Amino acid sequence: MASSTLIFSLIALILIITTIPHSMSSPIQGFAARLIHRDSPESPLYNPAATRAHLVQSARRRTIARQNYFNRLMSSAGNKWGSSLISATLGQGHGDFIMQYKIGTPRVDTFGIFDTGSSLIWMQCEPCQKCYMQTIPIYDPAKSESYQKVKCGSVECSTTAYTSCTEDGECKYRIGYQDGSLTEGDIATETLMLEDDGLSGNVNLSNMVIGCGHYNLDPVEDYSPGVVGLSREPSSLVGQIGFRHVSYCIPSEDKGNRSSVKIGLPAVITEENTQTPMLSGKGGLYYLSLEGISVDGARLNIPRSVFDMTPEGDGGVIMDSGTSFTLIAPEGFGAVKQAVLDALSEFKPVEDSDKLYPFCYDDDRFKLETTPEIVFHFTRLDFPLAAGNTWIRNSQGHFCLAIRESVGNFNIFGLYQHRNANVGFDFNNNIVSLKYTDCQ
Repeated sequence: MASSTLIFSLIALILIITTIPHSMSSPIQGFAARLIHRDSPESPLYNPAATRAHLVQSARRRTIARQNYFNRLMSSAGNKWGSSLISATLGQGHGDFIMQYKIGTPRVDTFGIFDTGSSLIWMQCEPCQKCYMQTIPIYDPAKSESYQKVKCGSVECSTTAYTSCTEDGECKYRIGYQDGSLTEGDIATETLMLEDDGLSGNVNLSNMVIGCGHYNLDPVEDYSPGVVGLSREPSSLVGQIGFRHVSYCIPSEDKGNRSSVKIGLPAVITEENTQTPMLSGKGGLYYLSLEGISVDGARLNIPRSVFDMTPEGDGGVIMDSGTSFTLIAPEGFGAVKQAVLDALSEFKPVEDSDKLYPFCYDDDRFKLETTPEIVFHFTRLDFPLAAGNTWIRNSQGHFCLAIRESVGNFNIFGLYQHRNANVGFDFNNNIVSLKYTDCQ
């Protein structure tokens, strides 16, 4: 797979033995999910006719949408996550992973975007007032014996993001965005099943809170049935099943296209010298404490305020599985960009023909092993970016900086920058661990 292609992946579940939340039909302590590249022939989103240019342009649309999503979120000071216009889950440009699972009684196959930036499990549902195209049949809850709408006043309704109540007491959700992206429908409970991989029994999750969307718009043309939210909110997958540890590890293309996300006991939280605090912030997102950035051994003159959250909870640094490339707030990005250009002054930068990356180099003398090292100085953890995680080839084969300027005063530590690293979230101790390893 060409390095210019983003890491879009399919999760084929690999269940591992074993506690337990009330929603599980048999005691387990956790499960692991195998990650496979989205553009692999195994993926339900695979398009055999897609060219490199087509994939890059699709990535560009998702990247822009994701930036707009976070910009809208961070500019919504004073609003709470229950407000229907804060998030744009449908058009926020998520799409790096998808998770396969079964839903309903009798069970039917479906899948959704695996997203640490979303707080709800939702999918398109019949009957459709308005639905976008997806690659599998739209789920019909009328055919399921285990589907049950949630009533207002219930715990399920009050602890779920983006909800409101109708006059007849039904719990509804609406997640919209100013660009026209939208999903709205019923909050309900349903049975989900993660399939046996031959190592353990099936994992059945009963009475799981879901959003059943009857009116949905998708200008980004993602074609996924919905989302599997994995934020820290009570309505996410992790919040509902109660596991306190999550980890994932994404390989670079040259290391293969298989890796895993682990939840519960199988999750890997690495040793203390690889850990940094996990901060509280908006929407159950995974906030990090970043103190500064170095380029080529020199600490850049970037004020801490560029990376810190405001007293109102805006700004800060978020680790997000749905954002492919690191985004740095304008003042910080300007310093990083200039430092990299200065360190590579012997080469002439060129404009990225794909209009996705800030600048590129088209020079046979350009070698990854001689590029300046960029180090992110998190609290108690210095994390150097591997050269292969700093640069990427565009559709013309030019080497481009794979870090972008944020459209707002927020920062996101993107997926591409921590490839070949185990990322562990420990909710009990509020820490994130980050360590390079073999992600196979």
